[in-house]
Amino acid sequence: MIIKSACLTGVRKIEVRKRELTLSDDQVLVKTHAAGICGSDKNLYNGIIPPSGGLNTEMNTSFSYPYFFGHEAGGTVVEVGKNVRNYKPGDKVMAFAWVETYSDYFKAKEEELEPVPAGLSMDLASLGEPIGCAVFSGLCSKVQLGDSVAVIGMGFAGQVIAQVAKKKGAHQVIGVDVVEGKLKLASNLGLDHAVNSSETDPLSAILDLTQGQGVDVVVEVAGTGEAVQLCNDAVKHNGTLVFYSWITQDINLNISRWHNNSLTVVNTGLVHHGIMQRHIWVPQAIRPVLLDQIKIEPLITHSYPLDEIDKAMETANNDPDAVKVMIRP
Repeated sequence: MIIKSACLTGVRKIEVRKRELTLSDDQVLVKTHAAGICGSDKNLYNGIIPPSGGLNTEMNTSFSYPYFFGHEAGGTVVEVGKNVRNYKPGDKVMAFAWVETYSDYFKAKEEELEPVPAGLSMDLASLGEPIGCAVFSGLCSKVQLGDSVAVIGMGFAGQVIAQVAKKKGAHQVIGVDVVEGKLKLASNLGLDHAVNSSETDPLSAILDLTQGQGVDVVVEVAGTGEAVQLCNDAVKHNGTLVFYSWITQDINLNISRWHNNSLTVVNTGLVHHGIMQRHIWVPQAIRPVLLDQIKIEPLITHSYPLDEIDKAMETANNDPDAVKVMIRP
C-alpha cells in the first residue's frame, strides 16, 4: 500500500513523502491516530546521531538521508501477518519501538507494541511510550514519604516525574528549568517550588530549601552534562541520584561523591531495561493515568497535521514553552 511518511533529508530539513509499505508475515499494520515528538527525535532533527548500541542499532550503524523516523504513537490494527498471534484487526495499540510512526500508517512486530488499556483515550495512548517511561521512572525513583525531591528539567518527562514524586508522598518537590512557562505549568500541577536556573543559582536554591542538606532524591531529566553535575551536587549524603535522560555525548563529571557520600545511582530507562520488563511495567505505569492521579492532557501544548511536520519539528525544537508536540495524520 502507499502511505505518507515524514522523513529527514538533512539537518533540520524534513518533508512528507509517499512511499510503498509492505507487510511481512511477522508484522502488524497500524493506522496511526497520533504521534508525539520526543527529545531523541529532536536530536536526529538537529543532526545528533545516537552512538552505536543505542535505541536502534541499525540506525546507528547505517544512518543516512533520507531517514524515516518516529517511535511515539498509538493507533488501530488494520491487518496482521500470518504469523502474528497476539493482535487482530480492530485492536488498539501503542508503539514502543523505532517503527517510523510519523506516518498515516506504520508497521511493527508484536514485541514492538503494547495493547491500549481499557478506558485510555487514544490521544493518551498515542503518548503511551513517553507516559509509561516517565511514570515508571517516578515509581522506581525510590522516593519515600516525607522526602525532599528535585527534578532537573521540566519537559514532558520531568512534569510527569514531579507529579509521581508528589503522589508518592514527597514532602516537597523542587522543579528546575530555564523556561518560566514550564515552571508555571508544573506549579499548576502540584510542584512545590519552581527554580528558574536562568535567574537563580539552582544549587544554592536547593540547599536553601533543604536547610543545607540537599535533597533525598534528585532526578536528571534535562539531558546535559551541567544538569548531571547539578544532580551530583544537590543530593544529600546517602541520597539517590536518578538518571532518566539519554545523553549521547561525552560529558565531564566529578563522581567523587558517589563513593565518599555513599550515593545510590539508579537508571530508570524503561525501554532500555528489556522487552519482558516493559510488558510487565507498562500496565502498572499507565494505571495512575487511568485513575486520573497523574495529569497528562495539560502537557500536550501543540498539535499539527502530518503535512505540517516541518512546523511541528520547528516548534518542538525552538519554542521554549513546547512540552509535548503531537502529529495527527
